[in-house]
Amino acid sequence: MEDMGTGAAAGQGIPSPATLIERAKELVPTLRARAAACEAERRMPDETFEDFSRAGILNVVKAKEFGGYEMGWDVFCEISMELARGCGSSAWVYAVLGEHAHTVCTYPMQAQHDVWDGDPDAQVASGNSPHCKMERTGGGWLITGQFNYSSGCDHADWHLTGMPVDGQPLKILVPQAGCEIVDNWHVMGLAGTGSKDIKLEQVYIPDHRTIPIGERGPRFDDAALFRLPQWSVNPFCLASVVVGIAEGALERFTAEMKERSSRFGAKIAEFQSLQLRIAESAAELHAARLMILSDLRETMEYFEDNEEPDFLMLARNKRDMAYAPILASKAMERIFYAAGANGLFLDNDIQRAFRDVSAGSKQIALNFDVNGTTYGRMALGLDPAPVRW
Repeated sequence: MEDMGTGAAAGQGIPSPATLIERAKELVPTLRARAAACEAERRMPDETFEDFSRAGILNVVKAKEFGGYEMGWDVFCEISMELARGCGSSAWVYAVLGEHAHTVCTYPMQAQHDVWDGDPDAQVASGNSPHCKMERTGGGWLITGQFNYSSGCDHADWHLTGMPVDGQPLKILVPQAGCEIVDNWHVMGLAGTGSKDIKLEQVYIPDHRTIPIGERGPRFDDAALFRLPQWSVNPFCLASVVVGIAEGALERFTAEMKERSSRFGAKIAEFQSLQLRIAESAAELHAARLMILSDLRETMEYFEDNEEPDFLMLARNKRDMAYAPILASKAMERIFYAAGANGLFLDNDIQRAFRDVSAGSKQIALNFDVNGTTYGRMALGLDPAPVRW
């Protein structure tokens, strides 16, 4: 693939969405060839990160001021789906790093300059922080504790998280310098995401690297992209990865079945039961893809003309970002069953896809019990109770 630089700031201009999606498709064979090594190493290979950088796809929803393209979330998610057809773990890391380039753009401008002035290619990971403590000090805070599930942390220069401070929920941004990666990501699915813990001990954070959760960022009036409610839009990129993994597995399974014969010499492709399994799984995945992209395009169009959210639309988004992985899981389970004992072998990618789809569907923002209840209550005219929109 031709080296396209890292973004608009690299002097290459802004490629079209179609070009970026095509570049992602071109990477699928390479990602597929590296998938086993990615899983074994429990982190995305450096070569893959370099491929993403050369393709310019890490900048899709980043601010133009720092080399980004400020494209729609639908473009970002379509790229995530395509990459996942090759390697689910690598696509997950892509989705996380790409999303956080956008999230940083909701922080105060000084924080954004802190991240990218010295290195326009700096990457940002994140993590949950249920047990971190922040102590007030002159002009900022000292943070001690541990972030959980920091996907892509091996490629990150910064970390962000949200946590309550004096009863107020804050988003905070900390540099990798002074942080320790705790190598504890030993899991059955999405093992190559390297979603390890990040340990902090008295790490200093100036006030400008914090922002109250829910506060409008400095770019809110610049573009619809920066008005999107985080929890009703951003997790679509992870749902997209789950769908893309299953799509890739179905492609490989279908290609394999074209050549398979039973022990008695019958052509397996002639079995109606197999044909119906492929058809139903393909329909579920097509529906999941269209659901994600349609919701996002409608949401982007809405925020082009509106500042105040349509909460029923956002509840619909939360419902669908959780339901798309359910469709992907059903499709994946159906073809994994049809693969039989052959699908159990570790050199058959379908078993990895099965595990990765199962793992990705467990992400808390994609929990259907929570998101479906929010939508159901609003559809019935009930108070949805506290919701992270």
